[in-house]
Amino acid sequence: MQTEIENQNKDRVLKTLAVGGFVGLIIIIAWLGIQLINVMPSAITSLASLADSVYNYEPVELDVTSSKTVANAGETFSLAWNIPKQAGDFTFSYECIDGIAVETRTMTGTLTAVACGQAQTLGNVSGVDISITSEKERFADVPYAISFVPTNTKEAPASKLSSITVVNASIGTTALAATTTKPVTEVVSTPTPKPEPIPVVVTPKSPVPIPVPVTVTVPVPVPVPVPVPKPVYVQTPIYTVPVSNPNGYTDLGITLIGAGTIDSSNHFTNVGTIDNDSKGAIQIQIKNTGTKTSNPFSFTVALPNGSTYASNEQTPLKPNERSVITLGFEVTNLIGIQSFKGMVTIVGNTNATNDTFAGAVTIVD
Repeated sequence: MQTEIENQNKDRVLKTLAVGGFVGLIIIIAWLGIQLINVMPSAITSLASLADSVYNYEPVELDVTSSKTVANAGETFSLAWNIPKQAGDFTFSYECIDGIAVETRTMTGTLTAVACGQAQTLGNVSGVDISITSEKERFADVPYAISFVPTNTKEAPASKLSSITVVNASIGTTALAATTTKPVTEVVSTPTPKPEPIPVVVTPKSPVPIPVPVTVTVPVPVPVPVPVPKPVYVQTPIYTVPVSNPNGYTDLGITLIGAGTIDSSNHFTNVGTIDNDSKGAIQIQIKNTGTKTSNPFSFTVALPNGSTYASNEQTPLKPNERSVITLGFEVTNLIGIQSFKGMVTIVGNTNATNDTFAGAVTIVD
């Protein structure tokens, strides 16, 4: 009987311990669950941020476009570009040039002066307005750069370099004289020889004998100088016909002579400022400064009134030969500063730096 009672007591203790252990296990599991819930959001956020940074990373390539390639001084033009996935800011900078001043304006701001050679922070924007003034040169090429600086990274900034031509029409240009396609290479002046003076020889007469001895002294005449004629200079122009060197090179360039008007006889007058009641015109020169006769060539000119002139194929030019061309255009209803530009096209040209020109003219009412 006593043994049975002891066994029952043991069963009660074991059951109590089992229930207590189960309850403790439930409490531990609940506590671990609470801690896991507290930690999980930050872990998930970190993993999501890491995945997003890995997904979005790629090298930054800027594609910058400009509303103008030639702008008048003080005129506002726009630059636009793509925004990369990385976080960061854009900057604007330009090269220091004497007489050049630049102002910028973002989409929501006002015009702000920019110091040359220093980067101006624009923010995370997709474009900027630019205004450039030029006080020294009629035509000035201004190099500039748009850069993207990533945020909180050691990645180097990405930059896009470009340039724009600024025209100040109030500054005059010197017209080039061009009257012949055959250059005079030498003028020889041949003076007439100076004649030598002719000496005059006087022989004194012998005294005539007379009965009374008398000594007669005959004076020696003084020679009369012969006037010396002034030398006469004769100019003899000698023309050298250009000779092509088959082993030489061709350098065909186009330049602006001036802008003005033409009359009913197609006579060109370089005036710089055009009345819109007149017929406007620009005069250009195409010259071969190389040593070899050029290939046939052509040229195109975008005129101030918005039209474009495209030439037919032109006759080749010999070394040092040039062609002067006057292009007329209508200016009715045009007021203000109007720009124009042109280029020459040729196969086998050795120098491309003088293949284009640009200019501007003021049209008044």
